[in-house]
Amino acid sequence: MEFSLIQIFAFVIVGFFATSYGVLVGAGGGFIIGPTLMLLFDFSPQSAVGTSILCVSIASLSGAISYYRLKIVDVRSTILFSIAAMPGAILAVIGLEKIDSALFNILFSIILFLTGLYVYWSPSKSENKNLLKDFNKVKKNFWKTKREINTKAGENYKYTFIEPIATSVNVIFGFISSFFGIGGGPLRTPTLVYFFNFPVKVATATSVATMSIYTLFGSSAHFVSGNVEISAVIPLGIGGIFGSQFGVIISKRLKGRLVMKLLSFAMIAIAISMGIEGFNNL
Repeated sequence: MEFSLIQIFAFVIVGFFATSYGVLVGAGGGFIIGPTLMLLFDFSPQSAVGTSILCVSIASLSGAISYYRLKIVDVRSTILFSIAAMPGAILAVIGLEKIDSALFNILFSIILFLTGLYVYWSPSKSENKNLLKDFNKVKKNFWKTKREINTKAGENYKYTFIEPIATSVNVIFGFISSFFGIGGGPLRTPTLVYFFNFPVKVATATSVATMSIYTLFGSSAHFVSGNVEISAVIPLGIGGIFGSQFGVIISKRLKGRLVMKLLSFAMIAIAISMGIEGFNNL
């Protein structure tokens, strides 16, 4: 596809704002880029997904480097989550051609919508300081682990979680990420916060860092399948790099609860968009 200078400039703007918001809430930005490519630039669903996931990969890598420098990333979890997500990310490219995407969109949109409402109204467990009283009493083993994160800004986070389960669910997130081109963060971040006691900022940074690794495999598979529009990726990626840095800067100034509310808005918006698309394709 060939694009005009105005369209290329529009790609840069979309990449900037999508990834600013996406990296801020740990969702990547693909949930904005994908639908925008289909609605405004007449991309096919496959090309929109493939192009979007590669842009998410570029922006997430940029954001992950910044989060890592701030010492907010749970590095061990990032590695484990990425390894678990890789098979799902690759299988999704095959599934994109074989699964009834309309029905899948509708079912997933319902789950995402309800989860978004829950995230908006419910405080995270990690905000409950009573849960941290017995942190030192928890014995680390194969089943349960504990983490202590000391950030560059002097913040101290302590949390415990069941590592094998937290790692395993990322197989699903990897599939969702590559199938829809949304990055997986819209579900990973709240899952880490509400089910595995991750502090919000740690969950956000770790989710972005995880996406920066496994989306490389998903986007590579999409590229091989011919689903990536390189002429759009370049301006989107440039905007995404700057946008992700802006998102990290903003995240340092926001409280964790506000970040989760912003994420809930993104989840509800994605759910509505996917639901409409699903019904239109029935």
